[in-house]
Parts: sequence; structure tokens; C-alpha cells
Amino acid sequence: MEQRIAEINDEFGVLSRIFSSRAVAQILDFFLDHKEFDYSANEIAKKTGLSFRTIFREIPDLEYRQLIFNTRKIGKVNMYRLNLDLEAVGYLEKFSLEMSQIALGETKRVKPPLAENDGQLVEEMDSFSDNIMHNS
Repeated sequence: MEQRIAEINDEFGVLSRIFSSRAVAQILDFFLDHKEFDYSANEIAKKTGLSFRTIFREIPDLEYRQLIFNTRKIGKVNMYRLNLDLEAVGYLEKFSLEMSQIALGETKRVKPPLAENDGQLVEEMDSFSDNIMHNS
């Protein structure tokens, strides 16, 4: 199992595979902001400002990773929705919200340099993250 996780995460890590482009982040941001409905690729393109071709290219991978799913078909058009049943989506939503709050806070104040204890905390968090990935 650990070897399989290592293969999946390869040298760049699982996040780099999911967020392989800025477009993926924009699509996920869109779905996090509009999670109550399903949308066609064309609607996603219009709302995000991305090209239809880009949306069409990224959707299969997002489906494969179970971040979004095909809810129904209207004529020949597939409709997609954020997979709220996937626990990782909940974490992604929380992460997005916290990062937004940090970004808002940074515009109001200058961030102080890391204290020695903060650097140690970062190292402990990295170690904890590594343990989770290798023990799953």
C-alpha cells in the first residue's frame, strides 16, 4: 500500500497532480462557490472565463479524482457537480476559506517574520504530514 501511495505522489506530490494547472484551481474555486447546483462545461467556461476547450480537457481528471461527478445529461450535455460526499472536498473547502481569510488579513497588516518556535512547528507539521501519507 505504501509503495502505491509513493507511486501516486511521485517526485512532485499528489497536490501537483491534482492542481496541474491554474485552470484546475479556477474550476474548483467555481464549484466551491457554487456547490448547490450542477453545471455544464459551457456554463463553467462562461463563469470562470476559461475556454470551453480547457474545461473539457480538465473535467475528466477531476471526475477521475472524484472531486466532481456527472449528475445527469440534458440532451447531449453532461452536467457536473462538486462531490460533497468526498471528505477531501470538505477539507479543500476549509483550506480555501482559511487561505482567503489569511489573504484578507495580509492586506490589512504586515506579516511578522517567523519566530524560532514557529519554524519548529512547521517542521513538526511536515513530519506529521509525511507520517500520514506513509501510514495510509
